[in-house]
Amino acid sequence: MDNLARKEDLDREIGPFMRKISLISDLQELGALCHEFLFRFPPQRGLEIASALTFANPFFMADIPAENAKELSVNLEILAEILMRAKLTAARAPQTNILVACMPKSASTFIQNALRVGLALPGAGLHTATFTANSGSALGGNLREQEPEELALLRNGLNQRGYVAQHHSRCSPYVARLLNTYNVRPIVTYRNLFDVLVSMDDMAMEWRQTPAQAVSYYFNDAMPGNYHLRDRSDRLMMLAQRYAAWLVQFYISWRKCEQVGLTRPLWISYEKDFLGDKVALARRIVDHLGLDPVMVMRLAAAFEDKSDAGEKRLNKGIAGRGRDVPVAVRDMVLSAANAYCDDEDLTPIIGE
Repeated sequence: MDNLARKEDLDREIGPFMRKISLISDLQELGALCHEFLFRFPPQRGLEIASALTFANPFFMADIPAENAKELSVNLEILAEILMRAKLTAARAPQTNILVACMPKSASTFIQNALRVGLALPGAGLHTATFTANSGSALGGNLREQEPEELALLRNGLNQRGYVAQHHSRCSPYVARLLNTYNVRPIVTYRNLFDVLVSMDDMAMEWRQTPAQAVSYYFNDAMPGNYHLRDRSDRLMMLAQRYAAWLVQFYISWRKCEQVGLTRPLWISYEKDFLGDKVALARRIVDHLGLDPVMVMRLAAAFEDKSDAGEKRLNKGIAGRGRDVPVAVRDMVLSAANAYCDDEDLTPIIGE
């Protein structure tokens, strides 16, 4: 009986341990913790536990002797079959998969959390093949272009629950077709670009209130370590130089893919929708996802809940913050936008 109790205790530790190591980026620490954990299990469970730990962190590699590793090897034919079976299962899974493709500072974190609570869905990360929604950030993935990748789509598509992912992801024919293949319903959030820059500056300044190495700041927002020591006009210009073209491209990319029939996103304006009637917003989302209308009031209640606003990255929750950006910053943003004035109406993101 003692051995049985011990086995049950160890089994209960596997899930929490996987979550713990999914956030560890130091490879030496990761290897030491994982191998110590592995050795607590009987040898006949080694493959099972090593597989779980490898699934939890993409940088863990079990220290398996060469002769045993050879026995576990696969060739391209085996890999192709495994991928086909996983793809078939994920593509036909009866679950609700949502991607909130978001312009930065467009209330997307708040919206994702409301969807998770209102629809009882877990969070997910689609631009890194990691274990939890925040693992990609913890493992240094913030500066990656946040396009969904197929391995992450497979992992989450097999969870038998559905999910809500939230990424600063532009669209392309390739991305649109991937989302369609794995039954991911996109919701695109956008905001006035000048308000976005002001809110991004708030976020970068807030991050720098916590002591950290300058390199850590860079890997979050690509801004220099002395960003917080510069005056506001310099900071906003740096943000405009880094992000203006990307922000315009984000909006244009989803519009163009929609126009050629590759995707059918639900568009959520920060100003008109998020700051507007929450019941109307919830109804639009429920209709878009094809869910039972009874979900409308549950989702609307989640949108009304402003508790833990800091965790949900709800900053000021107002429109018009960018009206006073310096003229030079405004001109840079408009220059990036005006190149596409004949392709698309950009007044929703730059104003009249």
